[in-house]
Amino acid sequence: MTGPASANSNSSQPEECCLVCQDISTGYHYGVPSCNGCKTFFRRTIMKNQTFQCQFQKKCPVDKSVRCACRHCRFEKCLQVGMDRNAIQQNRDPIGYTKRTRRYPPVKKIEASEECSPSMVSETDRNEDTALSFLSLTEAKCCALRLSEYLPSRTLLEAVISPCLLMDEVFMAEKAVLSPRHTITNTRFATQTDYHYWHERDWFVMIEWAKTLPVFQSLPFPDKLALLRHSAITYPSLVHVFNSPDHGPDTIVFPDGAYFDRTPEPTRPLGFNKKKYQMLDQLLKPMRTMEIDMTEFAAFKAIFFLNPDADDVDANAKKMLSDGRSAITNALYRYMVKKKGPEDAGDRFGRLLLLGTVLATMAVEMKEAVLVADFFDQIQFSTFAKQLLFGIKTESDI
Repeated sequence: MTGPASANSNSSQPEECCLVCQDISTGYHYGVPSCNGCKTFFRRTIMKNQTFQCQFQKKCPVDKSVRCACRHCRFEKCLQVGMDRNAIQQNRDPIGYTKRTRRYPPVKKIEASEECSPSMVSETDRNEDTALSFLSLTEAKCCALRLSEYLPSRTLLEAVISPCLLMDEVFMAEKAVLSPRHTITNTRFATQTDYHYWHERDWFVMIEWAKTLPVFQSLPFPDKLALLRHSAITYPSLVHVFNSPDHGPDTIVFPDGAYFDRTPEPTRPLGFNKKKYQMLDQLLKPMRTMEIDMTEFAAFKAIFFLNPDADDVDANAKKMLSDGRSAITNALYRYMVKKKGPEDAGDRFGRLLLLGTVLATMAVEMKEAVLVADFFDQIQFSTFAKQLLFGIKTESDI
């Protein structure tokens, strides 16, 4: 018997996900449940007999927020989940929209991952673009706070639950003033104390920055801690690379003139020199080659931070993080199209997002080598930093 009850039962069934990128599936395409984006990408690749190259180790992430980044890994994922190239029929599967499926007026074709670009400006697009502009403005505030003298003494709990300093106009006007200590008069080789000092400062700014993100603020406290701890190892590396003045292709300079380069440091902990070379070769070089601007950097930093796959993130938070990440990714792509044009935007977009793979690899290697314990325990870190890195609890955490 069919009727309202049967209809309600069908409507209550969970939506099936695309096996390639985990977006909402629009049906079975070429043998597997998939979204329109991955269906179109797979068909176009087969019909045009395209081949792609992965710039990394053929292990790039493929999900709905970064599915356009590496076309090689995306196509391999299509094949891995069972998409059948033989199911594509030349006369029934033409490239491009058919009259039956076209939902929007024809627009200029964008060759690079055109399904990732909007066909028309919507209210959602405008809201996402506004959020991207806010990220860029916030990044400028982060730079000002980083270069100030202010560094509070507080626990991790106090840092996370306290009001956001970056949003306090009175505080920023009084405290976010350039410190004479943070101006480069001459350079000197960085010591362990220098690394300690700038990591502490960048962790302090990281938490204040995170509190400006609506998605982060809506999370339960344990999920906030999980995100912060997940990014604690690599966030400073990203900030150091982007903000370093250009003193050559193999040198990263802190704001006070301390620097490090390819000079081997045999007295450092195991893995320290490898981390330096990774920063120079896989972050500094590509970021300078691309000439990444502050808006692009701010977006990339947020995309990497809002990681639904971070350790210990609750299942309910994963959806929120994934949606927040996707919104920033969409706005970033539109920004690049406006800045560089559709021809170059796809390649630039992919190259930038794939730097996240570099950061993820660095994080895994550092954890596996126990570099955190070796490197950071050699000096006396604050209680705040130890809680962030190791989860050490004090009475203040209870």
